[in-house]
Amino acid sequence: MKTTSLFKAVTFVAMVIVSVMNSEVKAQENSFITNEEVKNELVVAKTIFKKDGNQLYRHIRYEFTYDDQNRLTGKQASKWDSVHEEWLPYFKMSYQYSDNEITMLYARWNNSHKAFDSDVKKSVYELNDENMPVAYKNFKQNTDKSDWTMVSYNKADYTYNLLAMAK
Repeated sequence: MKTTSLFKAVTFVAMVIVSVMNSEVKAQENSFITNEEVKNELVVAKTIFKKDGNQLYRHIRYEFTYDDQNRLTGKQASKWDSVHEEWLPYFKMSYQYSDNEITMLYARWNNSHKAFDSDVKKSVYELNDENMPVAYKNFKQNTDKSDWTMVSYNKADYTYNLLAMAK
């Protein structure tokens, strides 16, 4: 009898916690509004507005570029500066495609240099014959910015992905 009551109490507390967490997630989902700009059926820009009551405030803007095969080649983010009322560069990602690899470069905006040359990183994704990633390598740029040092090498685990999709 005591075990049943304890089980019911623990179950009730767990349900309350899940309910509260679920409502917080829903509140976060509703606090942002997205506006997409589409050209030739491709999203070329996306502006995220933060919702506060009945007011919308500019938050972040993404601009996308594509190659002649409609593959993503660049993504640039800007944050809204409400004091100066302008978009300020935030980060930039670029993608390069080869037969069996996709190389992604990431860099943050360096305001003193007025360039995307801060916190530069590179990831190289190895692809199989079906163009599915099978491994990826992460690199960081050396301090003299002349070369790269590999930070990690990871193989894709399709068993884990299949199990996650089955749930």
